[in-house]
Amino acid sequence: MTGTPWLHRFRPVVAPRRTLVCFPHAGAGAALYRDWDQHIGRGDELLAVRLPGRENRFTEACATDAAAVALPLCDALIRLDRPLVLFGHSLGAALAYATARALIAAGRPPERLAVSGRRAPQVPLRRPHTASLDDDSFRARIRTMGGTPPEVLACDELMDLVVPMLRADFILSDGFADPNPSPLAIPLLAFAGIGDAEVAVEDVAAWERVAGAGFALHPLPGDHFFLHQHRQKIVETILPLAF
Repeated sequence: MTGTPWLHRFRPVVAPRRTLVCFPHAGAGAALYRDWDQHIGRGDELLAVRLPGRENRFTEACATDAAAVALPLCDALIRLDRPLVLFGHSLGAALAYATARALIAAGRPPERLAVSGRRAPQVPLRRPHTASLDDDSFRARIRTMGGTPPEVLACDELMDLVVPMLRADFILSDGFADPNPSPLAIPLLAFAGIGDAEVAVEDVAAWERVAGAGFALHPLPGDHFFLHQHRQKIVETILPLAF
C-alpha cells in the first residue's frame, strides 16, 4: 500500500534511497511494470502509476486531460519526500513529462525524466486522431498497433469493456501537446524503437529541445512495444547502480 490510489508498490522497501515512478501506455495499468521490479537495485523502489478507469480503479471515470493526472500525482509524489526518477512509455511518457513539469513548478524537481516511444511534446501528431474513428475502425487500429492480448481482441465482451477506456486514453494521448516547451532543468533520457511504425526515431530525438540539463537518446531494436524485451537495459540505464 502507498496511501494513495495513484501509486502501486509491488514490494516493500525499508527507507528507499530513491524511487522509480513508472507511467503506463494507453490501455495498460500498473501491472505493466510488475516484472520490472526484479531489475531494481537494493535500496531502490519502484512505484507504478495506477490511472483511474482500470484495475482497482475500474469504476472511476478515465482521465482525458493530462492535468487531471499530473496534479494529484504531483501531490502524492511530494509526500514521498525522496529522490524521484520518472519513466513513461507512449501515453505514459506524456504523463511523466506533465508530472515532471508539475513537480518542478512545486519546487520539488525529479532527479531525471526518461521517456520512451513518444514524440516530443512540440512535434505534431502525424496521423488522424485515433479516438475519432468509428468503432470498427478503432478496433482495427488497436489490432494493428499490437500490445493488446489476442484473447482480449478475440472476445467481444472484453472489448466492450476496454474500448471506452482505450478511447479515453487516446483522447488524452493524441490531444497532448506543448508547442513551445521551455527546457526542463533536469536530465532527460529518451528511448526509441528502431522498428516502431507508430513513432519515428527522429520524433523521439526531438525531446532534446526540452532537455535543459543533459540529453541522451537510446535507439533499441523492436516495434512500438520494444520496452518489454528491453526492460532490464532500460532500468539499468535510467537507474544506474552508482548514485
